[in-house]
Amino acid sequence: MENIYEISRLVYLSLAYSNGNKRIINDHQTELMELLQRFQAEDTFHRAVMENIRAMELQLLEVEPQGLRLSARNGASFFATTLTDYGKMLGRTPLKAGELLCVHCAVATAFFPTESDLDAPVEDLGVIVSGDVIEILRVFAKAEETMDPEDEILHPEVRTAARRLRELPEENPDSKRAVGGNSWLELITRVLEQMVATGYLLEFREEGEEEMEYRPTPAYQSAMRTASVYVFHAFRELVAEKKMFILPGDDSRELPRSAPGEVPHV
Repeated sequence: MENIYEISRLVYLSLAYSNGNKRIINDHQTELMELLQRFQAEDTFHRAVMENIRAMELQLLEVEPQGLRLSARNGASFFATTLTDYGKMLGRTPLKAGELLCVHCAVATAFFPTESDLDAPVEDLGVIVSGDVIEILRVFAKAEETMDPEDEILHPEVRTAARRLRELPEENPDSKRAVGGNSWLELITRVLEQMVATGYLLEFREEGEEEMEYRPTPAYQSAMRTASVYVFHAFRELVAEKKMFILPGDDSRELPRSAPGEVPHV
């Protein structure tokens, strides 16, 4: 029978890796590499680790050179990111789940505007900047504002979040509150930073450019493909149907659009 300790250690260290805990990974780099090699080379050990992952309500997104990329199987899992986690990251109280959900949906829509993008080679998906996410949130907020009150395409909490977003400035000129999540840009920046820390996005800056660019990783694409999150698909459909961006000064330009994907009901 496989050593339970070694199986559990690989899952533990992979959780630390997946959550961006560099201190733990640096302290146990050699151990993690040895366990990862066993996972890839020994069928019995591989099966035992996978059983442990399933028992802990986790899912394996990718086998990466530095560790196993793990995530919670669902939002009710013990290992799912909580509002408390985001509250510590943003320093904002009270933190509303719907606002963060809208930002995450906008980020996902920027990378995966159509269903086929979830299966496309990740290197073909291109990059985004925070401004791309802001533009999608503009479209979403305006589209929700014009929806029929009886329309049920969006969960009531998401519709409430859209109204709260419209009350926030896109950018906060008060630099002292720049980490408080009190503007669209601050919320987006912190969410993107968290996604980089957990290996869902890669960040880089072109020489001579000030703005950070972000590229999706295979782990993020896999997570979005397997999660079947209804609210993401509903958000993306609503954005795709709203053909105009609302820009400062009431100027507008057409929203590029491809054929929308089918909305799964989960």
